[in-house]
Amino acid sequence: MGGRAPGIFAVLVTLAALQGSGSAGGGRGAPSVRVFAAASLTEVIEELVQRFEGARVDTSIGGSGELARQIRDGAPADVFVSASPEWIEYLEEAHLLAGEPLLLARNRLVCIAPSGSPLEARDPKALLAQLGDDARVAIADEGVPAGEYARSALRNLGLLEAFGPRLVGQRDVRAVLHAVEQGELPLGFVYATDARLADVKLLFGFDPATHPPIEYRAAAVRNGSNAAEASRFLDYLQGEAARALLADAGFVAP
Repeated sequence: MGGRAPGIFAVLVTLAALQGSGSAGGGRGAPSVRVFAAASLTEVIEELVQRFEGARVDTSIGGSGELARQIRDGAPADVFVSASPEWIEYLEEAHLLAGEPLLLARNRLVCIAPSGSPLEARDPKALLAQLGDDARVAIADEGVPAGEYARSALRNLGLLEAFGPRLVGQRDVRAVLHAVEQGELPLGFVYATDARLADVKLLFGFDPATHPPIEYRAAAVRNGSNAAEASRFLDYLQGEAARALLADAGFVAP
């Protein structure tokens, strides 16, 4: 069973963040750095931003693919933190990143149900055998890392075709979490760190061998507005404070 987060796990705050950005850090007149970060890192990034000294940090939170496409389309960003190496490579191929990307953390893929769900399953095949014809499963949209990892796992298990008609796309992993916690959908595929934030039932974890490694990478954006502060923020992400916050949130050290 995942733990209860303060006040319905702050999902409404997260969803609002997807529509805009937040800022913290240095006071008026301080240098600023713009950080685009994957939705599954919301709480960790916001906590790190609060502790980062000497510069104001503006954040944009969302699906990694959505953020990467925004950067490619010219959105102002200094640092990009992705939940998948694929979107780092996407920007590298467009020559939009500066320096070597940083491997920040790893995660695990799990299946969740609403708290109190009668479902019990230890793996996807067992779950499929329990589902009625009309049962639907929340999954992040194609192109969103959480959804791609889940589809890869189902495909490698030979179950993607069977699950396919049941899958209901959501714009990012936090939207999946919200839909399941609120009982809008009876099942969903999220990261282990997300499941800890909501009042949901953890059914099982996927075998990591069934999908590519879930890796969070961070990189400076070429032609950002503040290369010096971007470099300093990336150094900060490698520090003990950041590592401790990531570990406390359930992320796996690289």
